[in-house]
Amino acid sequence: KDVIRIGGLKSNTAYNITTKYKVLNDARDNRGLEDLGFGPVSEMAECVTAPTSLVRDLAVTDVTSTSLSITWVKPEKDTNGVNITYILKVREVGASESESIIVDKRFTETSHQVTGLSPSTLYEIFINTKTDLSSSQHVTLLQATAPGAIPFPEVKTVEETSVTLIEKLSLVELPEGATTSKLLVRYTEVEVDSEAEITPVGDPIDQEIDLEGNSDDKEFTIDGLVGGKSYEVTVQLKIAFNEEILPSDFTEDLIITTPFGGTETEKVKRRFDGIKDKTNDMIDDISGEVDRESEKLDTLGTELEQFINQATRDLQTFSSVFRQNTTAQESILTGIAKRYCIESGINYHTGSILKSQSTGSIFECLAACRDSTDCNGASWDTKTKMCRMSRQRRGDQIDNQKQMVSINRVCYDTLTGASSKWKNCIKIDTDFTGSGITGGQSRGFGSEWDCMGWCLTTANCQSITYEASDGRCRLNSKPFGDSQTSHSGFISISLQCMQA
Repeated sequence: KDVIRIGGLKSNTAYNITTKYKVLNDARDNRGLEDLGFGPVSEMAECVTAPTSLVRDLAVTDVTSTSLSITWVKPEKDTNGVNITYILKVREVGASESESIIVDKRFTETSHQVTGLSPSTLYEIFINTKTDLSSSQHVTLLQATAPGAIPFPEVKTVEETSVTLIEKLSLVELPEGATTSKLLVRYTEVEVDSEAEITPVGDPIDQEIDLEGNSDDKEFTIDGLVGGKSYEVTVQLKIAFNEEILPSDFTEDLIITTPFGGTETEKVKRRFDGIKDKTNDMIDDISGEVDRESEKLDTLGTELEQFINQATRDLQTFSSVFRQNTTAQESILTGIAKRYCIESGINYHTGSILKSQSTGSIFECLAACRDSTDCNGASWDTKTKMCRMSRQRRGDQIDNQKQMVSINRVCYDTLTGASSKWKNCIKIDTDFTGSGITGGQSRGFGSEWDCMGWCLTTANCQSITYEASDGRCRLNSKPFGDSQTSHSGFISISLQCMQA
């Protein structure tokens, strides 16, 4: 096929085009080609030129998870005296024409905002000019929307001046061609009243964490907090697309209360240190009494000697109490119910072992876990005496093994209470209803004790309801909710009752 370019035409104008050909005959007698005239005229074709040149500088700004703004510059050349409009189309990559958002814009306009889009989705954008006679060629652009709200961060540890969280980036779906850039962590000191009303008492503080394209779960720490204060924490993911940063929606607010003066275990130790001090005072009082009675020995005779012997026996009794109250922490806690935190005949499969060492007992194994950074659970072999420590509270998987004893450190170090009262605090197949805390509901918890660990770090949390089938944890603002209803598979625990 021969292609002939015809120049000098007017834009937005209809032309009738016909062709004919000239016949030349080779005379082969050195006279050159012989002109035999034109052939017949072809059928007429009608052609309408475009109304303008191409739209210029098509661009996108103000991208969110559900909207974006499109801007452009008027074509360099256009036709005067005719009605020209822009045809703007937006659709997901791979979608059909019928699934497109199609908008007509006046020729004087140079921008349009598109709403109702889907988060983390790649869109095609088309724009061209059009009159009653013809249309210009499309100018196209690819643009991704930002992610919606990312998953609620998981609380790993809460200390007096810091909190460590884990953002589940592995669960975030990114649009094609986008990569992770940063996490923006925003936290504000707040006050929480008895009605669970939250009032900010300080200015928000922003902390940015570089991700460098990594989409694995990200652990991070917020430092510089104050013990005994409540903080509102929210997280935003920033992704990179075509050298542009797109921010996600912020997560729901997470309320965290830092412990005053240390962890729950340290608080228990201080409480028993108080008992020790009182015991010392009692011993001093008895010793003084013995001294005073000894001074009367010469005059009181046999009766006074019997009294001294009895006082000596009392002193020995109180000395024994003193020794019991100043032994290792495990002896201090003798009698405190922990059977839900220590599991005999159970092995926690930890995957990659954090640390292993030989210990004499499950309690020595627990002490080694406490001394090891990031250890939250351990399994101890009664035959080999090996203690295997893990970052996870109950491991990746639980297996029955007769010689094994496993311990959930977070459960053990945070929950106290006499065993006789546990049956009143733990309600099997029961749902505490009507007092859920705003933002205090999430899935993915391994056990009711993991759920209770979240309650212990959340302001105004008085009880929990845990659904084992999907790991759902709900925090409640009242010790037993507004009411209690029977619900198979639910476990509800009153924190106030457990700590009484």
